[in-house]
Amino acid sequence: MERPDSAAREGRKRLVFWMAVALVALLAVAGSMGGLYAWRFLKAAGELTVGEVDPSRFPDGFYRGSYNLFHVKASVEVEVEEGRIKAIELLEAGRMAEETQEDIRDIFARVVSAQSLHVDLESGASVSKKVSLKAVEDALSPKE
Repeated sequence: MERPDSAAREGRKRLVFWMAVALVALLAVAGSMGGLYAWRFLKAAGELTVGEVDPSRFPDGFYRGSYNLFHVKASVEVEVEEGRIKAIELLEAGRMAEETQEDIRDIFARVVSAQSLHVDLESGASVSKKVSLKAVEDALSPKE
């Protein structure tokens, strides 16, 4: 005959075993979901292209635009004066690092100088930089 405390121990062992199985299953599902998210993000980032804008089509003023690519977000304000881009301000940068925001401000200065969104970005430019340029494109795209 089994002792009562032995049966309780066996019950606890079974419970711990099934809890471990459930935890492993949960971690496997979470890892798969994270991998899928990362794959979709990297695919979308690789396909991201920046168009061109024509500020001469806009009257003098301030124009706001934004762009989101998954968790990367940027909002900008573009000042147009006499048919030219006079200034670009980064209004919202999501969770971008301060160093990245400084790099984006430098890129915006080059955009103002070149009057074009097709400025030289270093090889392997971050998604944040491309998203910021897409926000400028959004600000200076004709709205219906």
